[in-house]
This record gives sequence, C-alpha cells and structure tokens, in this order.
Amino acid sequence: MAIAGATLVAQDSDAPPSSSGPDFATAHALFLQGDLESALDMAREGTRSESNNEAWWRLEGEILMLRGDYENLFARMTTATAAIPNGLWIMMLRKDAARYHEELWPQSYYEESEIVRAINYAAYQRSRPVAGDADFLAAISQATLRAGIEPKLVLENFLKPAQEAEPASRDAFLIAGQLALDKQDPALAARTFQSGLERFPDNPGLLAGYAASFRDSNPRQMIELAKQALAQNFTQLSARLLMIDYHINAEDFSAARQEIDLVLQVNPRHADAHAYLAAIANLENDTEAAQRHRETALRDWSRNPQVDYLIGLKLSQRYRFEEGAAAQRSAVALDPNFFSAKVQLARDLLRLGEETEGWYYAQLAHEGDGYNIDAFNLTTLHDRIDDFTTVDSKNFRIRMSPEEAAIYGDRALALLEEARADLTVRYGIELEKVTTVEIYPNSQDFAVRTFGMPGVGGFLGVCFGSVVTVNSPATRQANWESVLWHEFAHVITLSMSQNRMPRWLSEGISVYEELRRNPAWGQRMSADYHRRITTGKTNPVSRMSAAFMEAEDPAATIFAYYQSYLVVDYLIGEYGFAPLKALLFDLADGREINLALAEHFAPLNELDKNFADHALALAEAFAPELDLSRDEETPGMFVQILPDIDLPFSDKNLHESLARIGNMMDAESWTNARALLEILINEGTYFPGPENLHLLHAQVCRELDDEAAEKASLLTIVSHQADQLYAVIRLLQLAEADENWAEVARWSDAWLAIDPLGATPWRARMDAHLALSNPEVAVSAGETLLRLDPPDRANIHYQLATALEPSDLTAARRHILQALEDAPRFRAAYDLLDRIPAPAVSTSP
Repeated sequence: MAIAGATLVAQDSDAPPSSSGPDFATAHALFLQGDLESALDMAREGTRSESNNEAWWRLEGEILMLRGDYENLFARMTTATAAIPNGLWIMMLRKDAARYHEELWPQSYYEESEIVRAINYAAYQRSRPVAGDADFLAAISQATLRAGIEPKLVLENFLKPAQEAEPASRDAFLIAGQLALDKQDPALAARTFQSGLERFPDNPGLLAGYAASFRDSNPRQMIELAKQALAQNFTQLSARLLMIDYHINAEDFSAARQEIDLVLQVNPRHADAHAYLAAIANLENDTEAAQRHRETALRDWSRNPQVDYLIGLKLSQRYRFEEGAAAQRSAVALDPNFFSAKVQLARDLLRLGEETEGWYYAQLAHEGDGYNIDAFNLTTLHDRIDDFTTVDSKNFRIRMSPEEAAIYGDRALALLEEARADLTVRYGIELEKVTTVEIYPNSQDFAVRTFGMPGVGGFLGVCFGSVVTVNSPATRQANWESVLWHEFAHVITLSMSQNRMPRWLSEGISVYEELRRNPAWGQRMSADYHRRITTGKTNPVSRMSAAFMEAEDPAATIFAYYQSYLVVDYLIGEYGFAPLKALLFDLADGREINLALAEHFAPLNELDKNFADHALALAEAFAPELDLSRDEETPGMFVQILPDIDLPFSDKNLHESLARIGNMMDAESWTNARALLEILINEGTYFPGPENLHLLHAQVCRELDDEAAEKASLLTIVSHQADQLYAVIRLLQLAEADENWAEVARWSDAWLAIDPLGATPWRARMDAHLALSNPEVAVSAGETLLRLDPPDRANIHYQLATALEPSDLTAARRHILQALEDAPRFRAAYDLLDRIPAPAVSTSP
C-alpha cells in the first residue's frame, strides 16, 4: 500500500462548532452517558448547521449503528458522502451499513486503492502534517486494518503515534486494544486499554475493552470492569455482551436472558444477542428455538460469520465439540477469511481426535493471519510434538515423548486398561471410539493443546471426551496414576451423557471414582475446606456450576472440585448408584440438569437444603475437639516472634499450636514439639495440606531417632495421600535399611506412581524383586533403569545377566557383553561369561 510514501497534511477532524450550532463536546458526552435520543437530536442538528464537519456525521452514524437502524444509517452516510467526499469515518460507517442490505453487499468490501484515494484526498484537504493529527491517524488505522493491511505496519505507523500524540486519540487505544483481542493476545489488549484509561479515565468503551481482556484469565475481574462500564453508560453493549457470556458459562441462563433483553432494548436487531439466544437454546437442547434465533441473528446480515462462530464457541465451551465444529464450519463457509472460526474449528477437531483435519485448519488460519496468536501457538505446537511416539492397544492410543514412553508408557497403558475394564462394566457402557491420551513433558505445550494459549496453570489433565491431555510427571509432583484414572472416568461420563453434562457433575464423579479405586487418591476434608463449609462458602446443588465460575483463586477452584465430589458422594450414599446412571442417560437425551436432578433424586429446594445440612455435618464432625479458626488477634501471631514469652495459649487451637510447634522446631526443641504434636494427633484427625501434623511428627521423630514412631506417622500420611513423595522416599529408605524387600518393592512402586523419571525407584524395584526371586519384574525394572543412563551401567547389566541366566541365555549373554563393553576389567562379568555358552555357529552350506 502506498500510504507510507504519500505526502499528507491534515486539519482538525473535529472542526470547532459554529457559535450558532450545537456543542459537539456536549453531544458526545451525552452519547458516552447512554442518552442516545438527546445525542442523536444534537448530531442531526450539527449535520445541518455544519455539514462539512465529519465528527457530527460520525456521531449520528454510530448512534444509528448502535440502535440497529441500518437503513437510515446507509441513507445518511450516503448523504454525508456528498458533503464530505472520501471522509474515512463516513466511508467505514457506510460500508458497515451496506452489509445489512443484501443488494448493497458488494459495497461493503474494502479495496486498497479506495483506501489510498480516500486518505490522500482527506489529507489534501488538511492544513498541517498528518503526524500531528492523532484523530486522523486513528481513522487511517481503522480503514487500513479493514482493508487487510499488515497489522504491524498499522500499529507502528498510525496507532502508536496517535497514542503518543498530544492530545492523544481515544480511538487509537480502542482500535489497538480491539486488534489485540481479535488476534487472541489478551495481555497486550489489557496493557493497551489500561494505557488508554490513564489518558481517558472512566471511558466506558475503554473499560469494556479492558474487561474483555480478562475474559479467559479472570472472569470476576471482567465482570467488575464490565459493571463499571455499564454504570457509566447503560448502552455500552460490549460490556453487556460480556455479562451475557459470563452468565452462560455459569449456566445461569435466566440471568443471561435478562441481560440479552437489555441489549435488545437498545438494538432489537443485535446479531450477537440473538446468537446468544440461539446458543442458550442449543444448550437447553431446544433445537427449534435455536434455529429460530439463528435465523433472526442472520436476518439482516446473512453472511455474518460471527453468529455461527459465537454459537459454536458456547457449545464447545460446554464440551459439545461435534456441534461446535459444525457451527464453525458454517462460519467458515460464510466467510473463509474469518480466521477466528478456523482457529476454533481446528481446536474442536483436535479435541475430537480428528488430528489431520485439525492441524490442517490450524495451518490455514496461521497462513491467512500470521498475527493470530492462537493459530501461531497451535502450528508451533504441531512442530514441537511431531516426534511424539505412540503406545497403543485396541482401546487406547497414548502419544508421548519417546524418552518417557520408554520409561512408563507400558505402565500407563496397563493402568488405563484396568480403568476401562472396571468403569465400563460399572457404568454399563461400551466405548465405540479408541481413547487418545496425550502426555506432555512441557507444561506450556499442554496449555496450548488444551486451552489454546500458554501460561494456563493449575491443571493436571483435561478430558474432552475421547481425547485426554495430561501434564507429564516431569512438570509437577502429583500421583500421575490417579490423574489418569480421574481423566478416564471423565471419558466414561462424557460418553454416557454425550458431553451434555455440567462440569461439576463430571468432576465430582471423577473424584468419587478416584477414591473408590484408592482411598489415598482424590480429595478429603481439610482445615481449609472445613473453614469454607462452616462459613457458608458452599454452593447449593442447583448452582454448583457457579462454584467453578466464581472461584476467586486457585484454592477456591480446588474447593469447587471437593464440593462437586461431596454432592456426588451424597447422592450415591442417599439414593444409590442407579439414579446417578439414569441421570447421565437423561442428560444425553437433552434433559436439563436441574430438572433431571429433581426427577431422579428429590425436589431441588429439598436437595439444596439436605445437601447443605450434610456438608455442614461432615465439616462439624471433622476435628470436633479442635479449634480450627484463624484469629489474627490471638497470641498465636506473637509467638512467631517471641516464642519464649509467657502468653495465654490454647493447645486446642490448631493454628496457634502450629505456630508454636514451628518455633520449637526452629529452636530444635524436638521433645517439646513432639509433645504438642501428639496432643493434636491424638484427637484422631488427619489434616492434609499445610496443617499436616503427621508430616511434622515424622520429621520430629526422625530428629529424635525414633524410627518406629516416625514410620507410624509416615504410614498414616501415605494411607491418606498417595502423592506425598517425601513420605514415600523416607519409607523406602527405612525399608532398604532393614532389608525388608517386600516393603522396598511396595515403596519403590509408590514412588514410581508419583515420579517415574528418576533412577532411584527403578533401582530399588530391581533390587527388591531380585531379592524376592521375581526375575521378570526385576529385569523389566533394570532395563528401564538403563534407559535413564545411570552411572553404574556395567553393574546393572551384570545383575540383569545373572537374573536372566536360568531362563534366557541369549539375553543374559547380551547383557554380560554390554557390561564388559562398559567395564572391560569387570572380573565377575568374565566369570559369568565363561559359564554362558556361546551361541551355536551354523555349519549349513
């Protein structure tokens, strides 16, 4: 485009009003306050008295667009064109209006030559260099972006100068922020809108944009900012749409419809509002209403790809990927250059296991829009995982790095097969599809594959139906076996419900099934959960979906999982397992969750009350003799600083006691610390998390050389929590010291369930099974140990050769030769080699 080389001069885009005409600043302020009628009256008076002032025409046009008066908008902007030929804002508004007229559709396209001509003509009419006119630069940027000019050029040549000028252009911040949102770069969008708010405080448009930048990362912050924008301007529809989106995600369709009604009061023809109604109808499985609302959304602009994109997005966010993908295909068919739909289609296809087509659309999106962050992330991920290997069976396809596959791939497959055998029978379901499990050694790759962007933490795994993505044990400490079991339980429930179940129910069942398989997996009551339940922080069953949406921090999200489990545990305990299975099948048939709950269990108000009573009773039965409150004004806060002073103290207050115990341990007063710990432990409650008394007790007893007491506390820990690596390691050390090989085998296996990538547990497993005369297990462990490249390879090969000598002379000879290759002076290896006959040499001619 030849804009950069043109000689441009400029005049004020907002010419000062005549003394006899209306005041533009007043009219624009009324517009920003949502007084559309008054602002429109003033704008029309302004266009009559100052027909050569584009600002008046733009104001009138934006009000007509906001209200959905597309016919008048096109007519008025056509009139404006006669008064101000090549006015950029007028041209753009006229093209916007043309999209809503089938016969005028061709006039909505942007041609590069047309943009150049308009800019140069407008510049010719001006009296000072364009670089000094921020508003004109903003207009140029919007026009050039719509013409498909490279965003980087627009940012550097027009938007940044317009933002840095004095005075700056408000439009420059709005345009740049929206550009970042369109390219899926919310962090850049947030910075841009925040900078704009520093220049233009409390501007409702900038507030709405700033709110949108938190849509995925912090919904509560998004809602707070959206409410601020709406408080200043009731007609700020971008903010209102964010409210709608939030309520739909929280499955509060009634609240969403109320917000939609408020949008339609301003613009009865608002396409996004009708698309949201279609999405809600789809989620409620009302296909007739969904189709009707979709047709209404497309009535004015039949080629609008945003409608199907939005419908599909809401379906996919509820894990209904097949329907979501179908909607994105429709959006792409309407506009092949609508790259957001191509990116979302790629995501949906990948989540459905349609990898070839999914990666194809990701590449198409990236080639068409090189600045789309999501498309870039997906294509980069494809290149990074291209060397993944596959561990498979007729039921599973595990994709993982070759290095990790060689170490624990078979173990993962065996566990998944066990889960499938157990859960398909329990739930009475046959899975038609092979389940794909992808294990990512890089947490950022996991985040991109799962969420479309890096930097999303806190998730061990995610299930989309027949596709599961999991963080490798290399990324964080957790029991990866419990994670796989949890995620496969999702495969079962999502399949039974055809992905039509709320998140809380699926999560609750998965945690329940973890605990059924192993009581040390899953979650259990803690001091934090006790505090939340007894202070009324639980959600009623009828609003359990909001537990995830309204979580203020990661701890609240984890509590949402626990709440969900409590509901499932309550339902099964109170009503049996059969109604739960029937509920899942009803959801597959399109039954709304609360109606189905009432039908299979109890009326909803009764269910809410009884569950609340049940949860409270569980919390009150947890450590009933201890005070779990946190009172910052109690002496506990002082003993951390002055541990030796004599202050009133209650050994029944958990957190006061923990503070005192911590100071005793710091002072190496082990006997006193043990005495206080045992007072608390004798109350009979196990505390997971930071209040773990048994972990402290084990550490203190170790310092006091009381191995029996230490071991007792360690055993208590691992019987409640299978992810506590410190306890497992220490139990293995004690077992090795006692040469208790059965226990060594047990604790090395427990270690591998948390971290299979270290050499120590594999070595211990090999040694234990050699001692227990289990050569097959020992050899398997030793061969895995060799893949981890330990320093004593020769000795391991020798041990394996010794184990294999009675059963497989060929393999034994191979290992002994490898031992001698690593250690040519290994005398014992030569002795063993002498005992193993060389393979017979064929004498056939």
